[in-house]
Amino acid sequence: MMKKFTSILFAIILGFIFVIPVGAQTPEAIWITADTSSFKTGETVIVTVYANSATPIQGFTFQIRYDPACLEPVNAASPISGMNGLLLPQLGGLVDASFASTTPLTANGVLAEVRFNALSACETNLTLESAALAIKNESGIAAPLPGISIPETQKAIPLTISSEKGSPSNRPLIGSPLSLEVESDTPSQLPTGTIVVLAIIVVLLVIGIFILIRILKSNDKN
Repeated sequence: MMKKFTSILFAIILGFIFVIPVGAQTPEAIWITADTSSFKTGETVIVTVYANSATPIQGFTFQIRYDPACLEPVNAASPISGMNGLLLPQLGGLVDASFASTTPLTANGVLAEVRFNALSACETNLTLESAALAIKNESGIAAPLPGISIPETQKAIPLTISSEKGSPSNRPLIGSPLSLEVESDTPSQLPTGTIVVLAIIVVLLVIGIFILIRILKSNDKN
């Protein structure tokens, strides 16, 4: 009788051992982290974008809000083989990055790495404004994977940048770099040679107009 009771109790314990971890699995999510929160001016701020999903994906996108007075975005890359960056226009204060693959790929772990230059002493935050994992729907069109959350506790990274001078990171970037350079609102300056040629053309036009006026006046007198 005692052996039977012991066997039943042991079976119940085993049942709890195998059932509990299933209910405690991490929900599907996207979040960001940084190795440290303190930097010197001139150092490289490296932000890692993570994801946890049971569904293979064919792309992902994210937007990270930053203070352009404190940080300058440099580039981003995905260590996932076959995941390629899509070049998008960049606006000051918001990193906008998208990556895509021709085949479904696993997205459990590091999605991408984003690098910034620390510009000056300040207290600031990096905030994951939005993010999504993409799949192909039945029509073959890219669509966001439902049920992916951004945990509030892993949505923002507080940073402290000191006025002390530091050096950029020499840590290699894994994956093809995607430029995050912000487009300048200032129109590009013309080359000096072009300016000189245009100036000569304007002078010749003025001289030609002056000569034409003289000729017309002479004709009127005659």
